Amino acid sequence: MVITAKTRSALFLAFKALLGLGLLTFVLYRAGARNVFSSILSADSRYLASATLLVLISYGLAIKRWQILSRSLGIEVGFQRFAVLHFFGLFCNYFLPAGVGGDVVKAYYLSKFEKQRKSYLSVLLDRYIGLLALLAVASVVAFLQPRDDFHLNLCYIIWAILFAFLCGGIAVLFFTDFLARLLERRNRQQWVERLRDLTALTRGFIWNYRIVVITLLLSIAAQASSILAVEQLSLGIGAKADLASFFVIVPLVFLVSVLPISPGGLGTREAAFVYLLSRVYRISGMEFAEAQSAATTVALLWLAVNLLTSLPGAASYPLLGRLRTLQLDET
Repeated sequence: MVITAKTRSALFLAFKALLGLGLLTFVLYRAGARNVFSSILSADSRYLASATLLVLISYGLAIKRWQILSRSLGIEVGFQRFAVLHFFGLFCNYFLPAGVGGDVVKAYYLSKFEKQRKSYLSVLLDRYIGLLALLAVASVVAFLQPRDDFHLNLCYIIWAILFAFLCGGIAVLFFTDFLARLLERRNRQQWVERLRDLTALTRGFIWNYRIVVITLLLSIAAQASSILAVEQLSLGIGAKADLASFFVIVPLVFLVSVLPISPGGLGTREAAFVYLLSRVYRISGMEFAEAQSAATTVALLWLAVNLLTSLPGAASYPLLGRLRTLQLDET
């Protein structure tokens, strides 16, 4: 029997979904599902509301960053359109059973308003700037952590990732030049022009120091809001830990969740949360079982907050059509 590419893709997606659900089930089983759900039900609603508000603030800052960055590339689109695209991407990332991430969805629909190359580049640069700011903040705050072996290992990991991330970004710029020259020798002029156009746009953004500084500051504020939201969830269940630890652990969890291992990072994100956060709780004085239960509760509450705040994306698809119609009317 011949297996088509479409069938292989569906099977691979099903495997990733089962892997994510399996990890989530294992995390719940190890922590004790009854204890975890009891902690969720007894969580302080004030802290949950505060965490939700902080997540929404981080979204607003991230949307503004994307708009400013895109404008530097020549994409003149209003904040409303970026907001609709952002929430639609979030909704697709968490709820749609597809192998396409939210960033791809955002870039695709932005390209219906603007040039395709610029649209995809704006999403790529926006993600890179966001992760760079996340790693930079974590690398600085790492100095403020307790000096035990666990936290020192976290420092080394976060510094190594930041170094690799910076080197990777620089290498990509040089690689595009090399690839363009290689394609030019093979008379692939159309691809050469596309690559050089993208490289020129990227370098134009990098050399625009004012825009780079603004987007980095917005990224830092957005990431700090998300990290503080996780801390609020922790306080909401009565689990206290060193704040600096959250600024290192949460970025590592975010990085794990963007790996294409499971749909929307389901299971992998929660497993990373429990593995790292439970150790911080134990260092703070909790027993093993209590630390596992608290870390799992925070992980599930974080998942719930993200699912809740992405729900406005359900109404975004019809809005995209209206915005497209308005743009055509304006032109």
